[in-house]
Amino acid sequence: DYQLIINIFDLEKKMAYVIKDLQKIVPVPTTHQIGLKQVLLANDETASAVTQIAKTQLLSGEVVEDHVHLTMDEHYLCFSGEGTLWVDGSEIPFTKDTYVLVKAGSKHHLEAISDISFLTIGIAID
Repeated sequence: DYQLIINIFDLEKKMAYVIKDLQKIVPVPTTHQIGLKQVLLANDETASAVTQIAKTQLLSGEVVEDHVHLTMDEHYLCFSGEGTLWVDGSEIPFTKDTYVLVKAGSKHHLEAISDISFLTIGIAID
């Protein structure tokens, strides 16, 4: 069984590639303690500005409460289900194939209307 394969191409241990099998990544609680996520890429696995890439699942009725990321843009892509993203007071329907960028400094929260599955990508800003 493999979950992670890393090919090292130089002495500084820079990764040439990272491969993960989503079926083998154990879901863990989100940072907000609502729902579960499978982390595809963590910030210590890349030299880029990516802070995390994760597939997240919320159950119907779960709510990720208002919060702000001062130093990170957060990208969302819905795979399935229905929810509502609130960004600085604006209501945004969040359904299959919807992409939303929540810019750093924006107050936001997510309400799951049904069971929902989505990708989040965090990108650090200067």
